[in-house]
Amino acid sequence: MFSYDQVQQLNRLEIEIYKYIVGHPVEVSTMTIRQLAEHSHVSATTILRFLKHMGYDGYAEFKFTLKEQLRQDATQPLAQTVVPMRTFFDRMNLPDITAKLHQVAAFVHQARMVVLIGSGTSAGLAAYGSHLLANFGLYSLIISDTSQPHPVQQQDLSDTVFLALSVSGESEDIIEQSIYYRQNGAKVVAITASSHSTLAGIADVVLTYDTPEVQAISGGSTLSQLPVIYYLEQLAMIVQPLT
Repeated sequence: MFSYDQVQQLNRLEIEIYKYIVGHPVEVSTMTIRQLAEHSHVSATTILRFLKHMGYDGYAEFKFTLKEQLRQDATQPLAQTVVPMRTFFDRMNLPDITAKLHQVAAFVHQARMVVLIGSGTSAGLAAYGSHLLANFGLYSLIISDTSQPHPVQQQDLSDTVFLALSVSGESEDIIEQSIYYRQNGAKVVAITASSHSTLAGIADVVLTYDTPEVQAISGGSTLSQLPVIYYLEQLAMIVQPLT
């Protein structure tokens, strides 16, 4: 229902609407526009502007199309659970995504060292990324304590790639570390679920996965990290022939 090119043009609030719709299609199909506005924490006017960007004349047309999509998906029940990931992987062969991966690979190839950082779930993925790059013969380190103080003296980090992993892109510690590394000459690469985040604004290259959160049994929400693993593995495989 939403093309990659259309999603790329959305602003921060519109991205939140997109994520909510993709993550809760059945619920949205029965909602009024005011109910959708309340659940996605935006105004009805913002929703109408979002729908216009997506090529719909109004909310009625959008709901009709959504119900038709749900009817088609009902014949393939398993597909409903993988739609966000299927959409993500469908985008990966597009020229701008490929260009970004090759740009980051060039940074890594030219660098003396790759430093990875992440907190929470992203910390485990940073460790995996470091191990993966090491397997391909690249010198990589992880910052396990994201709040560690910066060196007092300025450092020449022009031969370093700083790879920051953050779902929200708003982790204060990771933002501060990214600013420090960039100010000292490092290339900063962000892998984040929020293309309009503070981290995304700092980075030289941003690899995004604007996929919706899903409800966890505990009552909270979670986000698939398959896109992060994909980016890390693709990066390592692109760099390997260059080394």
